Amino acid sequence: MPNQDRLPSRNLATSLRASLKATFSPATAQLLQEAVKSEPNFGVIASILKLDPALATAILSLVNSPYYGQTSKISDLQRAAIILGDNEILRIALSLSLQKNLNAILEKNGFDTFANWRIIIWAALGAELIARRLAPEEAETAYICALVKDLSLLLYAANFPEHLLPHLKQPDFVNTGPTFMSWQDHLPEDHSSLTADLLTQWSFPEPMIAAITAHHDLEHVFDYPPLTQAVILGTRWAEAEFRTDPAPDSLNQLSFLLAKAGALPPEGMDGLRGQCATLFAELSTAMNVKDLDPEDRLYAHSLQSIQDFHHQAKEVEGLTGGNAAIAACIGRHLRWNWDCRKAEIILHAPANRLWERFVLNDAGVHGPDIAPTLEKLRAFSDSAFPLESEGHVVGELRLNDGSDSCQTKAEATLYTRLLARSIRHQASTVGQLEIKAELLDILPTGVALLDAQGRILRANPTFTDFLGGAAQLEDRLAQDKDPEQARQTVQGWRDFLRDPSQGGHCAIHCPLGPGNAPAASSFSLAGYKISHGSQTNILAMVQDLAEIRVLEFEALHQRDFLNTLLGSMQDLVLTTDKNGTITFASGRHSAFLTGRNLFRLTRPMNEQEDSWDMEFLEQSPTAVEVQIVLDDEHLQLELVFSRFSFGTDYGLIVGRNISTIRRLERKIREQALFDSLTQVFNRHHLQPLLDREMSRAKRTETPLGLIFFDIDKFKLFNDTHGHHGGDKALKELGQLLRRILRKGLDFPCRFGGDEFVVISSNSTVDNLLTIAERIQKEFSILHHGQVTLSIGMSMLEPGDSSHSLLERCDKANYQAKAQGGNAIVRLQTDQNL
Repeated sequence: MPNQDRLPSRNLATSLRASLKATFSPATAQLLQEAVKSEPNFGVIASILKLDPALATAILSLVNSPYYGQTSKISDLQRAAIILGDNEILRIALSLSLQKNLNAILEKNGFDTFANWRIIIWAALGAELIARRLAPEEAETAYICALVKDLSLLLYAANFPEHLLPHLKQPDFVNTGPTFMSWQDHLPEDHSSLTADLLTQWSFPEPMIAAITAHHDLEHVFDYPPLTQAVILGTRWAEAEFRTDPAPDSLNQLSFLLAKAGALPPEGMDGLRGQCATLFAELSTAMNVKDLDPEDRLYAHSLQSIQDFHHQAKEVEGLTGGNAAIAACIGRHLRWNWDCRKAEIILHAPANRLWERFVLNDAGVHGPDIAPTLEKLRAFSDSAFPLESEGHVVGELRLNDGSDSCQTKAEATLYTRLLARSIRHQASTVGQLEIKAELLDILPTGVALLDAQGRILRANPTFTDFLGGAAQLEDRLAQDKDPEQARQTVQGWRDFLRDPSQGGHCAIHCPLGPGNAPAASSFSLAGYKISHGSQTNILAMVQDLAEIRVLEFEALHQRDFLNTLLGSMQDLVLTTDKNGTITFASGRHSAFLTGRNLFRLTRPMNEQEDSWDMEFLEQSPTAVEVQIVLDDEHLQLELVFSRFSFGTDYGLIVGRNISTIRRLERKIREQALFDSLTQVFNRHHLQPLLDREMSRAKRTETPLGLIFFDIDKFKLFNDTHGHHGGDKALKELGQLLRRILRKGLDFPCRFGGDEFVVISSNSTVDNLLTIAERIQKEFSILHHGQVTLSIGMSMLEPGDSSHSLLERCDKANYQAKAQGGNAIVRLQTDQNL
């Protein structure tokens, strides 16, 4: 129990003292003080009872009850004291006062007050009866000691901490016998000592304190004086009679102790039990304490009857054969005890956690029917007796005949209570051994126990099959078809047997390779030395590996197939840990990549603000394009991540090589923008370029010029030098333009054939003329004057469109042609430009 749930000893004692004053009336406290006097004074008792008229009325009611057998009604306490004696009146007053003060509070806290008072009353009456034979003069004192011995428990229960209520399991809290209640673990010390401490303040004499302190010390009972013996034996008696699980051995032990102490009457234990049962029934009725149901009263059965049922139930504990054997045994008991020939016996099967129903009839016990729960097995009888022990239901008996009488019900209840405990004991001992033995027999692994020399003492069926008729394990090992393999196996086993330092031996015989037939002997052998004192045994285990051998071949084939498959893929397949370290890589780069960090080897193609790591890759909704260098080649990969749901690796990454795709995409884009021969912008791209630059010029109020030119007499040049020569001239012109024009400001375009356009941004008239002259000069030098250029040019005017600007430059080009070529003409409609 956690320490925080315990009350410190000093605090608890103080709390109980305060509770003592708050719980009990002044009359109760004064009665307790009067009770410890050797000669109680009736005058004092009467004055005390005047303080509590209700208590006085209750006392008179009890005095007139059948318990005291008075022939005429007693109407006042003085007459009652004369007839019964002052001690008896005091005892009655004390019993009723304790009960009156505690009942309501105990019920409020969830305790069964009837269960508690039954135990208290029996212990008090039993102690008194025993004391009458051991020390008659102390009989009343023994009664009072047994009555108040559990006062600390009563007070603690009356003020039970609310946060500890879930620990409350059994209502009869004062029964602190073998099944000690878990909630009492909260008490910091023995409740006997706590009670003694409380009663000391009421001046209880030392002999009574000593008896109360030792009331559970059964082991040393004969070391105490008679008063203490009576209290100890009375306490033990109540525990034995009112246990939830009947314990006949406890009653036998009590009978022996009482006989040894000289407390048994001539009628023996049954006579003493009968006497106490009669007094108990009368006093319980007088005190309005509800007794147990007749069938649940252990004290209603003779000791011999209890022993008979006990021995019958004990028969079950050693049975083998599972529930069928138990049911057959129970059926036999039902016929013997009550001539019952129609019944249902339902038992829980721990091995499979199912419920089995057996049917008893004139032909014997049959079954079982099986169900997942007890409720699924429909009842055919109204007389059902649950088989329950310590809160565990292990079955149920349903009797269909001979169970209507009260005596039969009482006997059947006692039998089932004893039987349930025996069934539970059998399930945890013999039943468990049977389950283990069955598992050992069906185990596909051979298991055997050998002596120190290797001789087989016991073996399961699988091991016997492995021996194949051989007398000893070594003989079987020598039967291998490969002589060298057999020699090595046998020698290894012999070394293990002879060498004391070898505690274990493991060997695998599993020939592999194309030369071995599939049916070749394949097995693993393990031996372990087990010491028991001076004796040493060997546990040997053999596992048939024939199936594993076939599976290994299949696994090797699958491995080779998967390696070939992954190696032939153009995609790169990787596995990584959570940090991105590559644990597997397919293909020829496996050795280079394995063990390296993926995020250090690669770089995303797109700029990103987030760090490049596993979180980014895992959460990316689309494939991530990265660049990686493998074999001095820059590759572009498209990475797709898949998370593993199990295993040591974190995830799978498939990298698709998109380098070729991206090169093709670039080529397509270039073809859409550039002329394939001259590598300048093509005519299709001229219009958007011109529109863009015109818009920029108007927005920024910067000048824009346009140059339109073609090659003079290009047809003659083609005819002279051929189309190859013409293409070469055009190609060289494109190179010239890309070389001499300003990057980002001048945009050369092939208009068609030998015609070219240059868009010149942020250019004045002088700048535009300089560009035109340089193009003309450089081209002429390149061809040694054999071919020249006719150039038209114009500046952008406010009202221009791209069409009007081009048309004006085209006219200027025609005018340059008309001048004989190799000329530059500028046209403007606005003469201010």
